Amino acid sequence: MTANRRQVFLVERYTPDVDVRSVAAATQRRTGSHDDARHIGTVVIVAEQTALSLFEANDARAVVAVNEAAGLPLDRIVEAEWFPGSAP
Repeated sequence: MTANRRQVFLVERYTPDVDVRSVAAATQRRTGSHDDARHIGTVVIVAEQTALSLFEANDARAVVAVNEAAGLPLDRIVEAEWFPGSAP
């Protein structure tokens, strides 16, 4: 792996008693111009009180830092592979 290769990371967070609008607002705050980590998107699973977010970054530390700066705790972070769907 080269030092400049951007990786995809999956962030899992447990979100008890949090409504979808709150999570959406938090992800919008987080998606500002951060060169270290780019927020790809978030899925909220209301029935399981879980939110899963994808980030592109050079390393996991950058993802942790951008979440901490937004005041968003995370329960788990793992490197992942992202395969975007086809455009309509």
